[in-house]
Amino acid sequence: MIHWRIWPKPGQLLPLILLTSIPVGGQDLSVYISLAYEGRIEEVAQAMPQLKQRYPNDGTVLFLEGLINLDGDAAVETFKKVVQLYPTSPYADDALLKIGEHLYARGLYVQAAQQLKQIPVHYPRSDLVYQSIRLFLNATLQAGDQDTARFYAQVFARKYPEMTFDLATGRAELAPRNMTPSATVTRERIRDPLSGAKQPDPVSSPPPPVLSSRVRLQAGAFGVRENAERRKELLESLNYRVNIDSLVSREQVLFRVTIEGLASREEAQRVREMLLEDYRIESYVLPME
Repeated sequence: MIHWRIWPKPGQLLPLILLTSIPVGGQDLSVYISLAYEGRIEEVAQAMPQLKQRYPNDGTVLFLEGLINLDGDAAVETFKKVVQLYPTSPYADDALLKIGEHLYARGLYVQAAQQLKQIPVHYPRSDLVYQSIRLFLNATLQAGDQDTARFYAQVFARKYPEMTFDLATGRAELAPRNMTPSATVTRERIRDPLSGAKQPDPVSSPPPPVLSSRVRLQAGAFGVRENAERRKELLESLNYRVNIDSLVSREQVLFRVTIEGLASREEAQRVREMLLEDYRIESYVLPME
C-alpha cells in the first residue's frame, strides 16, 4: 500500500532513490557529502531524517549535518562534535579544517591555528595536510607570532620533505603534486586516529644530517625497553635523530630516549614545547657535553 502523503515531489525524488541504494554500514554516505559540496542542500536536508534513523551514531552523518547548516557558528559547533565524539571518522580531519577556516575568516587567528595544527599532528597521512599546514602557518603569522611560524615550518619540513617551505618567513610555499587539493569529494582516505597509535611518515626520507652541536633533549626514560622503542619510533617519525642508552643504578635500569644533534639550546627548548603541546611528551634539555 502506497502512502501518497509521503511520496516525494518530482524534484525531491533523487534523495529517496539514493537513500534506498545505501547498503548497511554507510559506505555510500559519501554520495550525500558530494551533494552537499555541490550545493544541493535541500535534497540532503530532506534525506537527513532517514539517515539519522538508519545511522544514529555515525560521524559522517553528523559531519553532513554540519555541511548543510547555513549558520556558520552552529555548523562549527557540529564539526567540533565530530572531532570530539568520532575522532576516527573518515571526516574528522575535514571537520577540523572547516573549523579552522571559519575561525580564520573571522580573524580569530590564534584559535584557528590551534584547530588546524591538529590535522598534521593527529592525522599525518590526511590528504588535507598541505591545506591545513598552509593555513596554520598563515594564521600564526597573522597572529604576529613569526618565531612560532618559523619553528613549525622547520618541524613540518622535517616531517613532510616533499613540501616546500620558506624557513626564513615560516610560510608554506608550494604544494607537492600528490597533495594538491582535489576537487573530488569522495576519495579513499587513510587515517591515524587520535588514540596515540603509531603515526608513520607518509613518505620515507633520509635522516637529518649529524650536526656538530652536542645539545640533546631527553624525551623519556623507561623501565621497559619496548616502551622506549615506541617513543623512539614516534620521534623518528618526526625526522629527529634519536638514541636510546641505559642508565644503570643499584635499584634498576632505565632506558633513556634522547633527541640528538639539535642546533642550539633555543631549538631544543622549542622542540620541548612542541612535544609537550602536540604529543603530551615531557622532556628537558640535557647539560652540554
